[in-house]
Amino acid sequence: MQRYTDWATRLTQFMQSRQYSKFQWGKHDCCLFAADAVLAMTGHDYAKAFRGRYRTSKGALLALKRKGYAGIDEALTAILGEPSPRLSVRRGDVVLIKHNGEDTAGIMFGDVVVPSTLHLETVSPLSIQKVWRVG
Repeated sequence: MQRYTDWATRLTQFMQSRQYSKFQWGKHDCCLFAADAVLAMTGHDYAKAFRGRYRTSKGALLALKRKGYAGIDEALTAILGEPSPRLSVRRGDVVLIKHNGEDTAGIMFGDVVVPSTLHLETVSPLSIQKVWRVG
């Protein structure tokens, strides 16, 4: 998967379009947010098999298990490849953090960006546990 030449503009526009979107399972949760950012930067939808398949946290976990994944970490590794060293993180990469005690996928955008109850939230890059390169 390769980034478009104007990926930075596309990512910025994507972030602006989602700035005030509320967290919603199956529509705007952490995994679909990260997948949508990757889609904006590359045209590749790595979450196609999960879209429309769940509407709750239990449903999300069940959707992962149906595909043979124990959790977000395992799914991201299977789909995006082996994680890269944390210190190699670049703008637009998919990251895994612990947020409110849960594994959470996000996008590196200066800080880590994740969806939250009312809008996008930024989290310190120091919280990054794993990094998957995009492009």
